[in-house]
Amino acid sequence: MTAKRKTASPRKAARPVKSAPPVAPVTPVADAPQFRYFHDKVAPWVDRGTVYGFELREELSKPTIEHGESAICALATVTTGSVFGITSGKRGHAFYFHPAFGVVDLGVISEKPVVGGAIVHTRDDILVGGWHGETGGMFRHAAAREFGTGQEDFYSRKEPLVPVALPATGEGILAVAWNASDRRTYAVTTTKRLVSVGDDDTTARVDVELGLQQPAPALLCLSDGTLLGAVDEGELWQYRPDAAAIERLAVCAPCEKGKRYVAGVQSLLLSRSGTVYGGTSTDGFVFAYDAARRVLTNLGKPHRQSVIRCLVEGHDGLIYGIVQEPHGMAHLFLFDPERRAFEDLGVLNAFIPVQWAAHSLGAMCTGIHGELFLGEDDTIAHLFAYYPPIPKKRGP
Repeated sequence: MTAKRKTASPRKAARPVKSAPPVAPVTPVADAPQFRYFHDKVAPWVDRGTVYGFELREELSKPTIEHGESAICALATVTTGSVFGITSGKRGHAFYFHPAFGVVDLGVISEKPVVGGAIVHTRDDILVGGWHGETGGMFRHAAAREFGTGQEDFYSRKEPLVPVALPATGEGILAVAWNASDRRTYAVTTTKRLVSVGDDDTTARVDVELGLQQPAPALLCLSDGTLLGAVDEGELWQYRPDAAAIERLAVCAPCEKGKRYVAGVQSLLLSRSGTVYGGTSTDGFVFAYDAARRVLTNLGKPHRQSVIRCLVEGHDGLIYGIVQEPHGMAHLFLFDPERRAFEDLGVLNAFIPVQWAAHSLGAMCTGIHGELFLGEDDTIAHLFAYYPPIPKKRGP
């Protein structure tokens, strides 16, 4: 029987391969038109320089400054680089920021509600601070040994807060200033007087009564030892420690027509050039004051909002400030004395170490390297560090 030979089946034609649709060239997100539009024309965030945000707690530790008592109301820098501050809220705390440990809680300064406070670096690494609220108080703190603790120790050091008794029970502190001429710290109190404390004093003395008007939460010391402050209606005053009374100056902070009765000064700054800069609490004006000639110049408004909450001088010679009206969004701005021009830098928004946008900022100071530290004063508060940009210069 002969086997049938298999015949090869005709080979099926290969299906035509469909060509893939052309792939659009990849556009980097940063170059996408919609991103650039948002970044350049919509986003309110600070994009000049770098912003860091820190929670109010020590690294690898449970927070002890709880929400509701963490609003930062005062900041000051010492020569070692640490930044010290006071918080307000249901209770008040004193703290410091150390680059190795984060924010270190020095302890509760008041078990009763705190509304505001002030702190100043005096000599060496000694600070004097105070607060006001349902009650008030004052303290001294030696900080040098705290910075000496290094990362190899894995824990922070906490030196004690030394209480300074105020003349009246419940008296609070609105503003403080260090006078190198007589080595005393002066403070404006809620009882409308000027008190002072020496290096080793445990009780503050009354130096002078400020009168019937409500003092502003601002005080500074000029290079000759004269103290400068303000009262209601934006009126400036000065006081020399060897005088018997304050001197009311025939100078008032600027305000809109018809608002003198509610005008006030919220912040004062002595620049390295000797010019005094100030910010108002009603219309948001920034002014310059020549103390030698007793001439005040209105520099204008940096923003549409109405309160200049803080003013500091950067190492770049620029004046930085925070403007924010009640229930408004805090904006960082600068004033260039050479160009006599303002610039709105925007709203602080940090991404490292934590992501957080600052709604309300109540305190500010300049670090030893030219960075700016800013304290949030919301129910949940953070400490921010802002590094201004380094200008490009032509090399050799």
